[in-house]
Amino acid sequence: MCRIEQAMDKHRKILIIEDHEIVVWAVRAVIEENFPDTIVFAAVSQEQGLIKLEENRIDLVILDIDVPGGNSPKMIPQIRKLRPTARILIHSGLHEEEHALRYLAAGADGFLSKKMPLTTLPEAIRLTLNNKKYFSEATKQAIAEKFASDPYLRGSIDFEVLLTSRELDVMRLLVRGKWTKEIAEELGIKLNTVSTHKQNIFEKLDVDNVIDLYKKVGKEMPQLLE
Repeated sequence: MCRIEQAMDKHRKILIIEDHEIVVWAVRAVIEENFPDTIVFAAVSQEQGLIKLEENRIDLVILDIDVPGGNSPKMIPQIRKLRPTARILIHSGLHEEEHALRYLAAGADGFLSKKMPLTTLPEAIRLTLNNKKYFSEATKQAIAEKFASDPYLRGSIDFEVLLTSRELDVMRLLVRGKWTKEIAEELGIKLNTVSTHKQNIFEKLDVDNVIDLYKKVGKEMPQLLE
């Protein structure tokens, strides 16, 4: 290994997966100002980000959920498969109340809303690089409320937070034997919307049909079958 390669290997490497150029520029500027001994990479899609991960020993991924090829908790295991030791900080403009717990449950190390000032970013990066978790006050409150409000949830938090509230509604009706048309009528939504939710539920819970879904729910959240 030449001296240049050795020097680069000693630097921490951060990958920004983000499809908005102005956000990449701002995040890069914050990193360079606060972490001068850092090499910054950028990717505009999940696929391009995975290629960067294959090519470089990344220490931290700053990940926007809503990039091309993304918007799924499965983004996290895809990253972990390539770089098991990389830390993952979600930096998203999507609603924190709806998405933070899902991605933290999937294995992310922190969630920072883009609505927060950029001055909060250095602390989030510092904590995650030091093998700690970063939670905003809003996320901490959401976690506390989840555990406090539902005793069943304490044993199955990962399962619950993978689904949106509407997906949970659809799932509850599916495991109770309701047909797509019945679910649409009961929830007041379109048939194709129910089908989309159903597909998302199967994908997130890694099942192929309603029977497998019933078995999984019965094992992890039996109260839903009552």
